[in-house]
Amino acid sequence: MSYSQRLLQKGNRLTRFAHQSRFSAVLNVLGNTRYDRALDYGCGDGWLLRTAYEQNTVKSGIGVDVDPYMLSACQEIFADIPGFQFCKPEELSQKIPPQSCDIIFCTETLEHIGNPQKALEQILIYCQPKATMVISVPIEIGPSLLLKQMGRYFANRNGNYGYEPYKLKEIFSAAILWDANSFTSSHSLQLDYTGHKGFDYRKIEKLLQEKVKIERRIFSPFPWSGSFLNSTVIWVCSVENY
Repeated sequence: MSYSQRLLQKGNRLTRFAHQSRFSAVLNVLGNTRYDRALDYGCGDGWLLRTAYEQNTVKSGIGVDVDPYMLSACQEIFADIPGFQFCKPEELSQKIPPQSCDIIFCTETLEHIGNPQKALEQILIYCQPKATMVISVPIEIGPSLLLKQMGRYFANRNGNYGYEPYKLKEIFSAAILWDANSFTSSHSLQLDYTGHKGFDYRKIEKLLQEKVKIERRIFSPFPWSGSFLNSTVIWVCSVENY
């Protein structure tokens, strides 16, 4: 079973609903526009890129990931499709020229990168002027964290779903006080690779505001409830001259 299949089919109803809604929301923001070349930064097993291709949204693309297993999975599911390639971040400059992509995906990735600013700056090198950028990250702060941890706990009891537990004072700080800086996490330790615990999506939004023009902010799976009951925030951005 692939990584994406595990997210979409395993866990429990709550976790499946959250992941399925997120994938649908990302694809829906593209509408009927057709893009020539996509960059999927943090492509995982290539599910999103493959779906965008099958929906006639993208003609070609390149996927980037640090995990050799994920890159191997991408090669497998794109074996019969020309025009797509996959590589590690440090290999990207050898694969495509600057300003060559008109649609960029970076979904559920920046929360795992110790230096998201550096990653975003690398992405921007390959964006055409006025390119569309779709960024999504999990909401791991505020009241929605309580629901997410409950869902993860019960999903983990049903199998090896995997989740980071919080101490009571940590969950109070992050969920009630909106403070993820008061306890130790991979983010507070400034590690190269980080987890969900201690992640604050508002820092990514501030970074995006400095680099690109945010056209839309979408919360999933319940767009009407803002950040309070949702698991994911999605930004649809326009890249100015960079």
